[in-house]
Amino acid sequence: MNIRWGRLASSAAVLLALVSCGGGGDGAAPGQQGNDAPPVAGAPSQPPQSTATCSEVAQYGITFTFDHAYACGTFANGDHWIAPDAAGGVVTITAISPAYTGTRNGFEVNPAHVDRQGFDSRSEGFDPTLVPALPYAARGGESVVKSISLVDSPAGRTFLDSAAVLTVLGAIPPEGGANLFRPPYFGADKPLIPLTRVHTERLPKLAPVDYAPSLDDIASRFARVQLDHMNDWTGADIHPVQNLPDYGAQVAEDTADAGLRLMLADSLQAKLPALIGYLQYGIDLAAARHGGLQFAANGGHRIGRKVVLAFAAELLDDADIAALVHDAPYNTYQEDGDLHFSPVANQVLWGAPCSTDDYWFNQNTTRGSRDCRDPYDRIDGGQTPGGEYQFCCTTKPLVATALILHLMPHLQCLWNNPDLIAYADRWVNFGAWTQPDPYAPHGNGALDTDPSDKTGRYPALHGTSRNDGYYSSRFADAMWVAYRAGAAATLCP
Repeated sequence: MNIRWGRLASSAAVLLALVSCGGGGDGAAPGQQGNDAPPVAGAPSQPPQSTATCSEVAQYGITFTFDHAYACGTFANGDHWIAPDAAGGVVTITAISPAYTGTRNGFEVNPAHVDRQGFDSRSEGFDPTLVPALPYAARGGESVVKSISLVDSPAGRTFLDSAAVLTVLGAIPPEGGANLFRPPYFGADKPLIPLTRVHTERLPKLAPVDYAPSLDDIASRFARVQLDHMNDWTGADIHPVQNLPDYGAQVAEDTADAGLRLMLADSLQAKLPALIGYLQYGIDLAAARHGGLQFAANGGHRIGRKVVLAFAAELLDDADIAALVHDAPYNTYQEDGDLHFSPVANQVLWGAPCSTDDYWFNQNTTRGSRDCRDPYDRIDGGQTPGGEYQFCCTTKPLVATALILHLMPHLQCLWNNPDLIAYADRWVNFGAWTQPDPYAPHGNGALDTDPSDKTGRYPALHGTSRNDGYYSSRFADAMWVAYRAGAAATLCP
């Protein structure tokens, strides 16, 4: 831990040497202070550090052992790299502990599947053919992702305790890698992205509010690899408990809180460890998205990732990541799939894509999917509007995410869907939407015999649950109160 934080402090010093600080704050939102200027082209860098050699490297309880000492170092986030003795050579890994048992403590090289994994046989999609035999001759451009399995019963959904990434590079990286993001662990493409690509001037510098988490807490939350590359809700099976939550709603609360916390008026040096971890998550998600990863609406499981990608696209000025956000088909991300504008109700309604039969099966039996949208486009969906997944697990994180779009208005164009902002305002100011509704309760589409009496399906729920719900953050609520009213107008339709 001391080594990792020391490396992050060094990275902060280098990045600070490459930026200048502005104090004008032109165009700042209410309560906003001046921003850091962009990296200065051609600014001098720190002198290269001497390269160490390692016969083994250890991180988070995982040890990689090699046949002899190779050049080694760490990236800006503290994850390790190693390089062969000569161009085109290999690094021979002789052991990885804790040892793979055939069913536990698995590892993969360049994970490339969104429906299979080699980490734990108890997890969905286990495929032992994805685990290479040792000794393993690793070549440049390979990420070795190693897990530690939980010994006993799962924690929540996951069967993993921890995971770490060792990156094999083809050569020693500039400045020993200290000023580079770790290449994405997923897939074969391993770009080396320098910290100087980060447009820190695009971060607001807002006056602090109550309940703000510490930057150390945010940095710790995103310090370890976010092993998050499996499709569907069973992807939580391989979320290591030491790395990230198993449940998407908690991921969403965390990612929204982190994005908002990075907007407060702390020094760049103080923010950098948290910012590196958050952007690293975006870099990893982007690689997995190219490999077929999606986060379609599914209860409370898949929410919270789109904002990380949008944040990374904006701060890294990365057109490739931006396209993964802006051009994604509808319901690639749960943040979109849970919402849609209804011209019938003239309102953004909550509910995931679902058949009419599935909707009424749930209404009449309380079984099946509990997040179906209303097939008649009149009211909020779900088993009961304003309840179940709308209340428990999605809406409050959506509100916090909408505030991020308000406070960094360029993200609204990148987001390419105005429904989130409209829905968040409606929930905070009014609550659930259930009127007018001409359909009879439990009627499989039958009309109410007397629509004028405002019976419908759930008339008593109209306007309930206003600004309420679980997976809420007192910090995000305080930020909303402080900054929503004075936020810039929506830039993009």
